[in-house]
Amino acid sequence: MTDVEPTRPPGWMSSLLRQFMIQGSWNYRSMLGSGFAFCMIPLLRKRGLSGDGLDDAVRSHMNTFNSHPYLAGVVLGAVARMEGSGAETETIERFKRAIQGSLGGLGDLLIWGAWRPATILSALVLAWAGTPPWVPVCVFLVVYNGGHLALRWWGYSRGLRYGKDVGVQLQGAQLSRLAERAFKGGALLLGIL
Repeated sequence: MTDVEPTRPPGWMSSLLRQFMIQGSWNYRSMLGSGFAFCMIPLLRKRGLSGDGLDDAVRSHMNTFNSHPYLAGVVLGAVARMEGSGAETETIERFKRAIQGSLGGLGDLLIWGAWRPATILSALVLAWAGTPPWVPVCVFLVVYNGGHLALRWWGYSRGLRYGKDVGVQLQGAQLSRLAERAFKGGALLLGIL
């Protein structure tokens, strides 16, 4: 495997921006599947698909997909690369099924279990220290959203770069170590509070 930056597929920016709406059609049947298909539409259109061909391609992405919404971009980027290289629908579906659970668990640990509590605790420490009320609010919003936006961009770009081999790259990223550091930082902030 080479570490060469591939050319970004046409429609990649629209697809990236649609990630922010990936939970908009969450349901018990397909979880994030409808949102994932919605994110794929610009990429599929730029490949020249229209009419029934586009309809079939979008439907192929509407199966059950359950991942953490902030890390869904990893799969989205990888599938965009796989689609661009002509991978078969069944191969893409197997890839999505194989990686979604790991990203869901990792995202829950990293974001809901470590990052959000640490950023909330940092804002609470600032409030306890007597800063004006707008300071903790702004600090929380800037730090939390800065982290989650960086994670979305990072995941999408990793997926685009490595395609179906993105799982190997995620092992080297050590996101669980980052979660551990956020846990420790949160524990320190809680002790201060």
